[in-house]
Amino acid sequence: MITLVKQECFKLLHKSSTYISSATLLLLMTALGFLSKYYPGSWGKPEIQFVQLFAGIYWIPLFMIAACSSIIAMEFQYGTIKELLYRKYYRGQILISKWITMFLYSVYFFSVSLAWSLVIKAVLFNDTFKLSDQYNNQLTIIHANILIIIGSFLVLWMILSLVLLLANVFQSTATAISIGIVGYFGLYIIEGMMIKIMNRWEWLKWNPLNILNLPLQLTEPNADKVTLLSTPEMVGACLGYTIISLVLSYIVFKRRSV
Repeated sequence: MITLVKQECFKLLHKSSTYISSATLLLLMTALGFLSKYYPGSWGKPEIQFVQLFAGIYWIPLFMIAACSSIIAMEFQYGTIKELLYRKYYRGQILISKWITMFLYSVYFFSVSLAWSLVIKAVLFNDTFKLSDQYNNQLTIIHANILIIIGSFLVLWMILSLVLLLANVFQSTATAISIGIVGYFGLYIIEGMMIKIMNRWEWLKWNPLNILNLPLQLTEPNADKVTLLSTPEMVGACLGYTIISLVLSYIVFKRRSV
């Protein structure tokens, strides 16, 4: 298993998309930092942008969706899955090694985003706010930042678990990536409508779209009045949906013909 993870990490490190994604993320964060400094009225207060990793929490899912879609679909598209199976690796080992690699990749993205946010803060907003300043009535800026990262990471993996399932179903890398990215934007579009519908049918509060509000609930007081779920319930539901999707992905992968 460790050998498979090392191989997956090696392939990831030698893909140009890994470095392009990282550079693009840092550039986008930097651009928003400058816009927030010189046009705070249009782009939001810098402390809010810092808490949200200068929009990094919104860009990371796009890069991770592309990576998760391709890491499985490419094995079948180019027939390299057969080479792994010929080397007497079990299918379960192959799939779990890819999950671990993508987990490490997502940790990398969040770590880089946090580090770069601290750099942007030090360079552009060193005299504007302190990390110990109050973000709202309950949290400091750094505390809110940490909670946003935790919530966004959990939600990200709820989404990625579904993407990994879809990547097992579709044989084309482009198809898997396209469906993943379009679905990501579609989820947030439908989410706004779902909140209104939940007020009429309360049982819909358990739908995955509502769970996307987990980062908001962790940082904003009284957010549970909108989501109709307590924070422990949302965390539990998020983990539950993630596990279900991964289990289904495992079943599909083991039964898929090569």
